[in-house]
Amino acid sequence: MKRFSILVCLVFIVAIGHAQVSLRVKENPRGREVEINAKTNPSGNKNTNGSSKPETNTPPATSNQPPSTSGKPVADTAARPAATGKQDESYSGPAKVSLKSFWRQLLILREGKATSSTISNAERMLKQVKEQDPNYDVLALETEVAGYKAQANKEATASQAAADKEAATRNYFKDLNSKLIGVYSTGSDIQPGVTGKAYYDRMKEINLPEYQERKNELTNIDPKSYAGLVAAQLADYDDYVKRSDRFKWNVTAVIQKSSGAKNPQEKIALLNEAKYECMAVLMLSPNNDPFKKKLEEINKQLGNAESESAKFFTSDFHKEHLNQIVWSTKPLVIGKEKEMAASIKTAFKSGEAIFGTAYLGINVKDVMEGNDQLRVRIRIDGGTAVWGGDLSNIILPLTVQGKSYIQFALLPDAQWFKDNYAPYVAKENWTYSYLMDDLVKAGDISHEITCELIFPSSKISDIKSKLDLDLNGGVTDIKNLSGKLHNELMASRQLPKAGMSNAALEQQMVAAANAEGWNDKFSKAIITSSSWVVAKNELTGAILYRWLGAVCTTKSADGKCYYQEFSFKQDYTGGGNYSGPLKFNSYGGKKEIGCDKLK
Repeated sequence: MKRFSILVCLVFIVAIGHAQVSLRVKENPRGREVEINAKTNPSGNKNTNGSSKPETNTPPATSNQPPSTSGKPVADTAARPAATGKQDESYSGPAKVSLKSFWRQLLILREGKATSSTISNAERMLKQVKEQDPNYDVLALETEVAGYKAQANKEATASQAAADKEAATRNYFKDLNSKLIGVYSTGSDIQPGVTGKAYYDRMKEINLPEYQERKNELTNIDPKSYAGLVAAQLADYDDYVKRSDRFKWNVTAVIQKSSGAKNPQEKIALLNEAKYECMAVLMLSPNNDPFKKKLEEINKQLGNAESESAKFFTSDFHKEHLNQIVWSTKPLVIGKEKEMAASIKTAFKSGEAIFGTAYLGINVKDVMEGNDQLRVRIRIDGGTAVWGGDLSNIILPLTVQGKSYIQFALLPDAQWFKDNYAPYVAKENWTYSYLMDDLVKAGDISHEITCELIFPSSKISDIKSKLDLDLNGGVTDIKNLSGKLHNELMASRQLPKAGMSNAALEQQMVAAANAEGWNDKFSKAIITSSSWVVAKNELTGAILYRWLGAVCTTKSADGKCYYQEFSFKQDYTGGGNYSGPLKFNSYGGKKEIGCDKLK
């Protein structure tokens, strides 16, 4: 009995390591007999890493796998994959070499010494195993490698996320450092032009609350890093404001300048600059009392200036278009501009009249200073200004200068000419005549026209505007108007009156003018001076020469007649005497005149 028990135990120990074992004791005439039934893998593979057919038994849990109440292993994604397989040294199939190479890579993975190529090498070798021995079961091995790959991807993702976060933080402080350089200096510099509104706009980009959040995320700050530079700049900002004296130059001085402003709008602009300077400084120095108190004072002054300015506004439309020219197809009714919106435009076409209304922040009389003609510079497609730019004027009678706006015609209609053109003829103002001539020459195409009002006073800046004029519909009407205006002015223009009559001097003048090589051939001279004008040296008072003013007449090849302004001189020879024949001295304007006036 004792020997029987020992035999059973030995058999059990040997068999249990290889297969499932069942024991059955039989009674027979010869005594008791033990029947052992061991179930092994049908394929005959001895290893647990893989076989020609899948195993049906669940591999035992390892120390890398937490236990499961269901009896199945639970993956631990925070650790390396469980090493459930063991290399089969006895395998001698067609994939022997590839399998051996695979195991070398897998063992490296298990030891935690893998490089970036270890997983890809393992996958490549395992692929060769499958191709060389399709019956070899690689499922467990694939699962293990996949676990290592997933772990590597997870670690790479986490590493990249950390690197990206570090780079984003570094770039944030680098960018903030650049922005601070634009508003701060380690010295006492104030960047030219970076004051007031410009300074305020730069300050808005800094976003101090965001900086505080980013700073709190850092465990430590290297003084030499961008974060360290930013911290040092912000800590020094109050001292920078003091040593650069921004309060004196950009606030106090600007407020003082505003007291001598030429108009309410200029005063408002200056006060706003001082206001923005205060607001900008208070963004980084919120407890700066001088700037806080001055900001309150500025706001009060702005209120007064805005009230002063408001009295010049005829409507909200006026305020919205301050110091601008509004173009329309008919004269605007002041105060009812919005009701006339259909007439307001910046693009016109053939047959449409063009009227302009310039809205000012001051009365016209205060900028015209007693003048009744306002210079206007008109250009077609950026070319030479009409009538030289210096001679073009809009007539503004003194009776209409008590308003804060100017109304004029750029391309008038018939009614405007009937009501307003007589003063232009009386003053020989050729502005409209030459504008029509230039439009005809420009052709029946689309044009860009610029118009600039040039004021005689510095109380207001010049106002410039542009519009489009499409003349594809033809220029016949403009051409007819050009001829009509030309004829009216020609009929009114007379030769200058003679200041003296001296046939000998007049002949000398004609000869001297022609000797200058002009294309025109002058035929007659009219002396416009009533007496000689003596020119002296400005320093010594010594007499240099004497001169006379005159005009010389000519007729061009196209049949038009003109007169040209000149001055002629005689050099001083001493003892009260002057040289004989007159010499050319200077020339002036050239004007067309009716040929009937030259008889």
